[in-house]
Amino acid sequence: MTLTPPVPRSLLRTAVAAGMGSLALASLPALANYDTLPDASGVDLAIPAQVDADGEALFYQEALYHRDISAVQHAMASVGRIMRDSEMGHEGYDASLAEAPMAAQGQAWLDLQHQAAAFFTDEGVVGTMVQEEGEWVPGREMNLADLAQAAFSYHMHHSGGRWADHGLENAITHGPAGYLGAITQRLYQDHYGQSGFQDVGSERDAASLAHGLDALHSLAYSWVRWHKPGGADDMGQLSEERMEAAHGISLERLVDISRNLAGTLDEAWDDERKIYDLDNDGAYHLDTLGSLMRGHKALYEILQVFGDEEDRALAEQLFERKADMTLALLESDEAVRDWGLAERVVYTTEGVRVDGERIDTESQWRFLNHFTGGFGTLRERDGTSSFLETRPELGEQIGQLSDRLLQAALEYQLGEDGLMHRRLAVADGEVIDDRRQVAAIAWFATAAGNSYRSGEAFERPGDWGDDAELEARSRDLYGAIRTNNDWLLTLLD
Repeated sequence: MTLTPPVPRSLLRTAVAAGMGSLALASLPALANYDTLPDASGVDLAIPAQVDADGEALFYQEALYHRDISAVQHAMASVGRIMRDSEMGHEGYDASLAEAPMAAQGQAWLDLQHQAAAFFTDEGVVGTMVQEEGEWVPGREMNLADLAQAAFSYHMHHSGGRWADHGLENAITHGPAGYLGAITQRLYQDHYGQSGFQDVGSERDAASLAHGLDALHSLAYSWVRWHKPGGADDMGQLSEERMEAAHGISLERLVDISRNLAGTLDEAWDDERKIYDLDNDGAYHLDTLGSLMRGHKALYEILQVFGDEEDRALAEQLFERKADMTLALLESDEAVRDWGLAERVVYTTEGVRVDGERIDTESQWRFLNHFTGGFGTLRERDGTSSFLETRPELGEQIGQLSDRLLQAALEYQLGEDGLMHRRLAVADGEVIDDRRQVAAIAWFATAAGNSYRSGEAFERPGDWGDDAELEARSRDLYGAIRTNNDWLLTLLD
């Protein structure tokens, strides 16, 4: 594959250190376009938005986007985690994966983490780097959707132990701590106010509130892990004062803000339609809906673990509403098809309807990952809410959704080269956009690695036994994960 020539990562780091954050934000072109970079000398690991049929790296609006970097970063984490010897590195599949390939995957994540952190300047965080008079400078500010995607880096941050035998545990565990703390601080300093979140310079809407709650999820997990039984083995080694300093917010303030956010949501709840009407009449893009649902866990875990009796009642209410929203969607034959999940939906008194004609695979896989990856709905541990036990049908249906979407990937969404297509038609599953969108490929690898054992259709090698069909399906899925992951790795050469 021929990509545009790489530029040293050091140039981006040097530029940031030299004070790029003090420069005025450059205006991006109004028209969306994909093209090669005008000068690709200066930034190593220049992750593109797309790669064309000839292997040419294409960049949206001729810029480097943090969201593309973080998407690939999360894929490196998710796939790397299942290269261990109990999963893809099992002797029943490919034992070699647990050795050098897993080490290389961890190092690739670290390299991308360093690249992503370079978007954090002295004066804030930026979502793009653009060229201005031949120099790389900050483009637009990082919005809440960017922050939410960046915050998911905690998933790998808390998985460093899996790389202990490869000598990467300390770097993975401690390296991103400042980055994650900066995300939290920006969330509250720049985006929180009047019991909600909103992007700088914009009116508050459903998307900004949802993405803000999504970013909050990282902070919730950090504090819950610090507090839970066994926390002294990792996060609990820090004092409460150190935690507050790192995240820029006290535990008391965090609980107070969580109450306020829960109140904002409560005012918008529509019990007939089982959804929040946030001035959007119950209509949601899947990316917004997924962030809203992930953000619910952030709130109900904070209130349940650290709040008083009234807070715990509020936490249970938040969980119940999350369950109702989720089940209403998953029970919709219009929205959930054998070939994928609709990109836009609307909640009505008659159920959830499709509100568009496309399946967007990037949004779909990110949506699934909200439930199955990194302290998602299905991941409850000692010292957390354990609400899932009260609604077993929720876990069952999420598992069924995971099975159905992963099977959709194998039967409808992957091209002849094994790479994830960008978009399909809701009506019949026809591929309507077969471009190699980096984020779509990366989020498939991320979600598949996290979710494949959530249902019953796929399993790790040690659980295949004599079930030939289970083994065949699981091998096919492993193959798809590896194909997409290996393609992403070519972007890092």
